[in-house]
Amino acid sequence: MSNAVPLERVNFFDGKLLAAEDLSLEQTYHLERHRRHNRYLHGWGVVSGLSVSVADNTTITVQPGVAIDCAGNELVVGECIHLSLNGPLDKYFVCIRYTESPAQPMPNTAGMTVFARIQEGVVAELRSVNPALGHHRKGPGTPGCGLAHWLCVATIRQHNGRWRVASQKQ
Repeated sequence: MSNAVPLERVNFFDGKLLAAEDLSLEQTYHLERHRRHNRYLHGWGVVSGLSVSVADNTTITVQPGVAIDCAGNELVVGECIHLSLNGPLDKYFVCIRYTESPAQPMPNTAGMTVFARIQEGVVAELRSVNPALGHHRKGPGTPGCGLAHWLCVATIRQHNGRWRVASQKQ
């Protein structure tokens, strides 16, 4: 764990005036501790669910489930994700990635629109290259590379004109 960055948290005391920066630092501290816990105690990869199936040779379905990426982010898929198969290749990697999106717009004191919330989510995509190729000796269950990137949950191959799930990452 030689590349671990020391974390800093707010020291609260009576009479301390809190600013937005202090509250943001508090959030960052807890997020980074949780991500570090996920990486070093659980490792990256599929935790539960996320099974993949091919329907009618044109649609891929990713079932609900949970995974952890190399940065320790939790990738929670709450509802089925459907992806269309329409490309020239005979092999694809079904991948998911952690996202953050601004939510709940509201005006600030200067009259500009700001977002009061950040919503965590997951996007899915069919990719031509497995994002884990560069993880030599850093396979699932290890702390990984420490970067937030695509996570492969299955490989889809075409054989005799039919698509099938070639491997699941479970």
